[in-house]
Amino acid sequence: MMSTSIYSSWQSLQKQKFVEMKKHLGSTVDEIFRAKLVLDIGCGFGYFEKSFKGKFVGLDNDLTMLRGNVAIFPRVFGDGDRLPFKDEAFDTVISIDTMHLLKNNDFFRVLKPGGTVLLSVFFNNDNYLDRRDMLLKKVKNMEVIKEFDILGREKEFVVVVRK
Repeated sequence: MMSTSIYSSWQSLQKQKFVEMKKHLGSTVDEIFRAKLVLDIGCGFGYFEKSFKGKFVGLDNDLTMLRGNVAIFPRVFGDGDRLPFKDEAFDTVISIDTMHLLKNNDFFRVLKPGGTVLLSVFFNNDNYLDRRDMLLKKVKNMEVIKEFDILGREKEFVVVVRK
């Protein structure tokens, strides 16, 4: 688990990453977030929600991060491997830098048919292929809409898929 003090020091880095993500997503941003109920698995302090507009429900297993979350949206304490939501409850599921910590794909269960998933994972030059393959394996039965790399100070692989 990441130290909350380290994570909180990354706010500006996260903001830069999300600016780049918006550029790559282009008009897909509206399709993913506009008038949709979005689950953010591993929401942390809510940096993503501060950068994107939408109706978010955040889930994290760190109470300090949930309490310190500066974004205004419902936050739920829980486990990303056993999501405390009913089947097909969300139009969109996102998870930034969390999927490498999860053993299963419970996000698929809570996603509505035709729903969109946006996943990302950070990488370095030594683990790029492993991280990329891990994310693509989690969404192997879904239609890939877009995939791209962000090569800023923190390198990120992003995949957007439809159920």
